[in-house]
Amino acid sequence: MKNTARLAGPIAAVVAGLVAIGAAPTASADPADDSYLQNLQQHGLSWAPGADGTMINVGHAVCQDFDGGDTLAQAVGDVKKALGVSNGGAGTIVGAAVANYCPANRSKM
Repeated sequence: MKNTARLAGPIAAVVAGLVAIGAAPTASADPADDSYLQNLQQHGLSWAPGADGTMINVGHAVCQDFDGGDTLAQAVGDVKKALGVSNGGAGTIVGAAVANYCPANRSKM
């Protein structure tokens, strides 16, 4: 059995750190961020107004996790724990993150 406490660290830290600033508006969005958020919305995900930054940072944390050696199951589990979403929602977030931020990790999907 894998130690998921170690794996949840990067995503949990991002989410915890963004709680205070998550409501702050983003001055200028990156095209990859826009595409990522649009992808999530097209797949039926929604989040609180002003939380775009939180979602973007979770997407980047997914890539950091993969770059650190996490498996797909570990990344999905981390997103589930961090955001309280379903397996399907977490899988959508992970897929959108890989597609928009770290396509080099597609082989882990």
